Amino acid sequence: MAPALGRVAPVAVEVDPEELVRPDSRVPEPVPAGLPTLGGEESAASFWPLVKVEASEAVLLILVQGVALLLPGWAVGISPARLFLGAWPLVIPYLFSVSWLLFMAPLVLTGQSPMMGFFGVTLPENSPERRMAFSLVHMLSVACFPLSFLCMVLSPRHQTLAELLSGQELLSRPLSWMR
Repeated sequence: MAPALGRVAPVAVEVDPEELVRPDSRVPEPVPAGLPTLGGEESAASFWPLVKVEASEAVLLILVQGVALLLPGWAVGISPARLFLGAWPLVIPYLFSVSWLLFMAPLVLTGQSPMMGFFGVTLPENSPERRMAFSLVHMLSVACFPLSFLCMVLSPRHQTLAELLSGQELLSRPLSWMR
């Protein structure tokens, strides 16, 4: 047999009998104290950072929707309540698109929604399409914060409503490894 780049001389490899032992039968070396490990417990976000992220984003969502209603109401010269009641078929899609843009743009570009960076939580997903889909269910989860909080309390892994609906998981950002 000849490889693509020509003939290669055979190489003799000497192997000691100790090296032929399977790695499963070896005893793992203990990790020195103070070094980070790669276990599953360290990568999962804890309960309270997720609650803080969802609660702060719920407040942010209310503020953004209020401003999004004030601006057209001010331009037309009517109150936001009258604008909402009189033109609700136009206002609801407008508020939905403004709200989704608030979550979609940062999640697709950076993997974090607006408040995730403050609390050290990230979405470890490389695909922009999956991030965009998660941004939609995350917006729903934030809009229904009491239901999402109930899901976090009752689920054994403390998953938010967005995590339950999408199958993706929010994880703690590894701060010690970031530059």
